[in-house]
Amino acid sequence: MRGRTIDVAGLYASENGRLKRLVRRLVGNGATAEDLVHQAFVKLMATADCGDLANCPAYLACTARNLALNHLRDTARRAEIALGETDLDALPDLAPSPEAAAIVRCELRRVLQAVAALPPRRREAFVLNKFEGLSYDEIARRQGVSRNTVISQIVAALAELDRRLQQSG
Repeated sequence: MRGRTIDVAGLYASENGRLKRLVRRLVGNGATAEDLVHQAFVKLMATADCGDLANCPAYLACTARNLALNHLRDTARRAEIALGETDLDALPDLAPSPEAAAIVRCELRRVLQAVAALPPRRREAFVLNKFEGLSYDEIARRQGVSRNTVISQIVAALAELDRRLQQSG
């Protein structure tokens, strides 16, 4: 066990500076680079097969690079943007204006009236498909008709709705 510690200590002395420069280029911070290189060495020491130190410089470089990339990804996830009062005032209000809301309500009322005017079976197939999300097969089973009949009913409903909305618009 003591031979392994001496080997890792020698590896630390020979690779530490190079790894810190590599990681500092990625993360842009010397203190963070030092911490990440330290973590890379801790991972190396935790591996079961550390007796063969011939591949350890490559292992350390890969580990340090991965730790740096993980650090950058985590930092980006946690990033907060500080906005001043003037910045907040410049953000647009995404809520619809009262006029836009009134127009949408009026359009919705027109569409619902057109749907209500459809023949009952056609309306049922259309509502089940477009509003409730049922498949053609599910509607066919529910209505006791073929899948092609359901498709025909929905296509006819769409054509009729288009015609009615064009006339009333």
